Amino acid sequence: MKKILFVIIAVFLMPSAFSQNAIRFENRKNTGYFNLTQVSLMMGNRKLSEQNNYYNYRNNMLVSPSVTMTCGHIFNEHWATGVGMGFEIFSHNLLPVFADIRYTFWGNTVSPFFAFKMGYAIGNLSEKQYDDLYLDYQPFYVNNANFRNHGGFMLHPEMGFVIPLSEKADLLFAVAYRHQKIKTTVSQDLGQRYKWEHKEGMNRLSFGVAIMFR
Repeated sequence: MKKILFVIIAVFLMPSAFSQNAIRFENRKNTGYFNLTQVSLMMGNRKLSEQNNYYNYRNNMLVSPSVTMTCGHIFNEHWATGVGMGFEIFSHNLLPVFADIRYTFWGNTVSPFFAFKMGYAIGNLSEKQYDDLYLDYQPFYVNNANFRNHGGFMLHPEMGFVIPLSEKADLLFAVAYRHQKIKTTVSQDLGQRYKWEHKEGMNRLSFGVAIMFR
């Protein structure tokens, strides 16, 4: 908890430090189209079952890379909204599709910002067949298995600061909380069909850097 509070305080102190000598762009484009490309690392602990933990007890930390792109409209120097999609690697690959609404405090100099992303992360479009499938949850091991990751609902509140690079480009640094729902199904057909369904909610702390063109 102390580490999270330290990160939050740092995010809001850094704009103040930069703004002392920040270049102000008075002719900034404050309405119209924008494109934002962001690269992030999401970190969190894996919830291991007793059986899985018995075989793999060395490292409980997961780091999930994420690349997203958002396109949208700037309404004024404060408000902007858009839609985005991306590619992320959790235990299985996900393709998030989301709506994005963001608020920037000052439009022409270094500024804090808030963003809120919500949508759905798409998993596999069809089942994949495995001769041997090992899982972190029951039934743990299935041979001759059909597996599908359905993905699930995503929630991604974010805050950080914006550094103007020019009248049409910004550099953004962000820290975020990510809540991701996952649903997977496993089936086996050996004369009699067996099926297992697993639902999971993952929570990650995310650190990202982005470039925004307007």
